[in-house]
Amino acid sequence: MNILNILKRHLVRSQAADWHTRIGSGLTDAERRGFEGWIANSGNGREFRTQRFILDVATEFKGRRQAEVLASIAEPEVASPLALLPRWLASAPTWAAGVAALLLVAVGWSTLRSEGYIPQTYQTATGQVRNVVLPDGSIVGLNTQTELEWVGNPNDRRVRLIHGEAYFQVVHDPSRPFRILLAHSQVQVLGTSFDVYQMANGDVRVSVVTGTVAVEGLDNGVGAPPSWSRRLTSGQQIEYSPVGLVADVHSIVAPKVIRWRQGMLETQGEPLSDFVSDLSRYTTERIVIADPRAATQKVGGAFSVRNIDSTLDRLGRIAPVTVRHENGEVVLGYRPPPAADPGKGTKSP
Repeated sequence: MNILNILKRHLVRSQAADWHTRIGSGLTDAERRGFEGWIANSGNGREFRTQRFILDVATEFKGRRQAEVLASIAEPEVASPLALLPRWLASAPTWAAGVAALLLVAVGWSTLRSEGYIPQTYQTATGQVRNVVLPDGSIVGLNTQTELEWVGNPNDRRVRLIHGEAYFQVVHDPSRPFRILLAHSQVQVLGTSFDVYQMANGDVRVSVVTGTVAVEGLDNGVGAPPSWSRRLTSGQQIEYSPVGLVADVHSIVAPKVIRWRQGMLETQGEPLSDFVSDLSRYTTERIVIADPRAATQKVGGAFSVRNIDSTLDRLGRIAPVTVRHENGEVVLGYRPPPAADPGKGTKSP
């Protein structure tokens, strides 16, 4: 390998590492377009997937061995992930030889998985938000309590949203439409950014930030004619259940829908019962509305989901609601407005 090729390889590796870091902290629209253009180059895409594979393998090691694996990213002479293992094992303790075959199988499996041939599952815990890069280069932000599975291949871009909420920034590729499969529907796009929320009761909300998406009801299963279909463009939203539409296509302020990516829950005069349902996704502590009068109170504003105690404290100050912690639960009650002073507004005799 001549010096020019070595320098080129170093540059691509450095760029790939930089994209990994930036994606982890979130990309702007301009950065996302830059990433799509960069990863469209086959050499860049291959290096990006190789680094992602090495990072996955590194999690299986600890201490010095993990540092050696991570350091291998910067070595230009390494041609593929498969070439890394023999060198690790040559200097590894005796016990490592016993798992060599298993690691080689894992390497082969991980390589196929990183190329998109094998299903991959991405999950978030309660209160966790993370960004992932799918095998085709599309970026997905996962909200709290979300599970997403890549079920496609290099020629068929498909994911299954099992539950939760995900914000998609799809790489534009007219020859390979991108599809999100849900329990009784699917969303299809060519290249756009949009949010899909599959709620615990089976209802789905699709919000388009940029571009156009097609939403189809699949009550009779994948492959059958859709039971209904709608096309959404930027700034539009639709809500539906397994049995049909809940709210047909309507306009929204799209950036507010994805405020969860900044750790905020934005409401626009929702009943407290709906607000609590959303807020509960971000905490393991059970929130109970003890008084039906409190459930109907309207709540509006932007609330932090990174500090639930602070949000509950604020709720108790801006709404006619009481908040108390009791037996491991948060109990919300109703606080009647202060009674009017009968003496005010009357003239003295």
